[in-house]
Formats: sequence, C-alpha cells, structure tokens
Amino acid sequence: MSQSTDKDAADMQRDKPSLKIAYFATLTTVLGIVMIYVFHGFYNDSMYAFSNVFPPFIAGVAVLSSFLALRRYWEDLGSLMSKIWLCFALGMFLWFLGELGWAFYTMILGIEIPYPSIADAFWLSGYVPLFIALLLYIQIIRPAISWRLFSVAAGIVIVGTVLVSSSLMIPVLATSSEQDSITLSISLAYPVLDLALLFEAILGLLVFTVTSLKSHIGVAWHIMNAAISSTALADLAFSYTNLDATYYNGHPLELLYHVSYLLFALAFYVHSKEL
Repeated sequence: MSQSTDKDAADMQRDKPSLKIAYFATLTTVLGIVMIYVFHGFYNDSMYAFSNVFPPFIAGVAVLSSFLALRRYWEDLGSLMSKIWLCFALGMFLWFLGELGWAFYTMILGIEIPYPSIADAFWLSGYVPLFIALLLYIQIIRPAISWRLFSVAAGIVIVGTVLVSSSLMIPVLATSSEQDSITLSISLAYPVLDLALLFEAILGLLVFTVTSLKSHIGVAWHIMNAAISSTALADLAFSYTNLDATYYNGHPLELLYHVSYLLFALAFYVHSKEL
C-alpha cells in the first residue's frame, strides 16, 4: 500500500511541469486571440479568413486532447470510464465537424452566414454524447450526491434559465412569425442543451469540491464548467446577434467559442494527469 502511495505521489510530481506548461500555453493562446480581435480593425480582410479557418483548428485541438484522454482511460467497451471518454471524444469530434462545415460554407461556397445549415446538425448532435458522458460520470459519483447538492445545482440552472428566457427565448418567440420552424427550433435548442450540460457539470463540480470525494479532479471539473459556460454564453450571444442581424464573421463573441475549445482541451488534459 505504501509503495502504491509513493508511486502515485511520484507520478503527480512528474506531471506538475507538464501541467504548468499546459496552463501557460492555454493562457498565452487566449491572450493572443484576444489581441487579434482587439485590433481586428487593422486587418478586416484577413480577419474574415481567420474567423472561419481558426475554429476548425482550435476545435481539432480539443478533439486531440479528448482522444489522448480516451487512450489514457480505454480498457474495453464494458468499462464505464471507456464509455465516458469515448462519448467525450465523439462529442468533440462532432463539434469539430460543425466548425469544418461552417468553414466549408463560408470559404468554399461563399455563404457568409450559413445558419441554419448542416453545421448545426453536427453541433446539435454533439450535445448527445457529451450529455451521456457527463451523465455516466455522475453515475460513478452518485452516492456522494445529496439532495442539497442537487438543489444547489438545480437552483443555479433555474437562474440561468430565467436569464436565458428573458434575454433570448422571449425575443425569439416574439419574432417567431418571421422565422421558419427549423430556424426557430435551432435558435431555442442551443440554450436548452447548454443548460442541460451545465446542470450536469455543476453537479459534478459540487461533488468534487465540497464532499468527501474532494480531489484534484475538481480542478478539471472547474475548467470543464468554465468551458461549458463559455459555450452557453457564445450560443446565447450568437442567437441574439443573429436575431437582430448584427452578427458578422469576426464578431468579438467568437472569442467565447475559441476559449471554450481551449478550456475543454485543457480540462481533458488535466483530468488525464490527475487520475
């Protein structure tokens, strides 16, 4: 038992430098992207290309990180951890295909704002395996979930639902006569699915930070919560700006999507190093 503990401690010490590098790389990348958008007025023409080409690249980084984590935890299809990380990898891959589809429409077909399009089919499909991954993970920690934790997570999501409803859903429904049913459904689907993911992620975060299961994995869950929150804010901002026709390729709200993919990649990497 002592030898196992010593080995775990040695592994954690060995991983610390790589974790620091990962945190530093994420931070510097975020700062670099922020600077690109802050000064985009000096290079509007190339900003259009960056806005459409960079998302598949950064989503690809998240996919790579998820597959590395899948490789780290893979045993067989009967293993719960294998199923969890297979779903995470599949969800990230579908979102990557969504980014690739958007880029194809804009850069190849010349459709400036392809919404709705096949890209939305990939993005919306990606929520399913991600939801399953979080749900399966919660099954592992279910004994530690009390009604109090469940109520806190539900309360946070209810507040988020109220905010989303007042800022987006009501305006969308008010203009429903001007939109076709597909566009209306997609505009409402994103925030609903984001809130569903957020509820699961917050529940897991609470378990890993305030219960006896408190561990280093809580760091990965903090980062994953930030990633999902960033996605939710980005979807909300996109739906709102698209509603009033103010969205354009290179809009600052895209920062939230870029940050989200970076945080997902970091969360997967940190988790694979902490467990």
